[in-house]
Amino acid sequence: MSAQQKMGLLGPSEFDPLFQWMVKGIIISGVVYVVLSFILLRRHSQNVAFQFSNTDKITLNWLRYLIGGMGVIWIVVIFFLSAQSLYIVVALFIFFIGYLGIRQVGIFSNPPPAHEVYLPAVIQPVEDKQEPDIIAARSDKKVKYEKSGLTDTEARRIHIALGMIMQDQQCYKDPELTLGDLAKMLDVHPAILSQVINSREGKNFYDYINVLRVEAFKQLLSQPSNQQYTLLALAFECGFNSKTSFNRNFKKVTQLSPSNYAKGINVSIQEGN
Repeated sequence: MSAQQKMGLLGPSEFDPLFQWMVKGIIISGVVYVVLSFILLRRHSQNVAFQFSNTDKITLNWLRYLIGGMGVIWIVVIFFLSAQSLYIVVALFIFFIGYLGIRQVGIFSNPPPAHEVYLPAVIQPVEDKQEPDIIAARSDKKVKYEKSGLTDTEARRIHIALGMIMQDQQCYKDPELTLGDLAKMLDVHPAILSQVINSREGKNFYDYINVLRVEAFKQLLSQPSNQQYTLLALAFECGFNSKTSFNRNFKKVTQLSPSNYAKGINVSIQEGN
């Protein structure tokens, strides 16, 4: 190429419109990626609740920060044209995710050996939108549950066995109880057990176990011999592993705080720390 031709390349190019559309496409893909990441994180949070009876030690905040950090980077890309600003934000983001990633404990990848934990893909809860009374009314019919070979009769049998094992062995008092542990005791697949709990109790595994813990706490609280203990001590006895989890679940079930509930039944007891 001659010098004049080479100099001509420095001016406007016929590929400029294409480059502009490519940049817009990259920005759109980045924004869509952040939005879809938040949706997947929400589903992952639901998977955690389907398997664990206590989730206080399982925090997904670092993933929220990770996705939020990517969102901040794209905001800088869209609204700030300075390359220096982008480099600074990306550098801080890398240090940030490195620190949080090292501190994060594995949930499904590194489960405690004493408890059964399955990959989220194994647990595929099926939402049955029918009311429990309608299901019970149709219990004599061999109606198959959606997406599984489980009949209504078999679901009723598993539900009865679940109630018996909870009453006899009080498994809910184990603070680290998982859906896999319970499925192993009942000799059923965890996905089937999750489906039975969802349809028969109208709750996921987390809520089902914590409702039993709340009811057990209320029974202990009503016994005069237990008034020498604090509310938190009784809560730990029922399977809760932290004050935060206890207060949150108790209020969710009764619409009252534990201390207000105790006052309502004329029980004088210390709250504890």
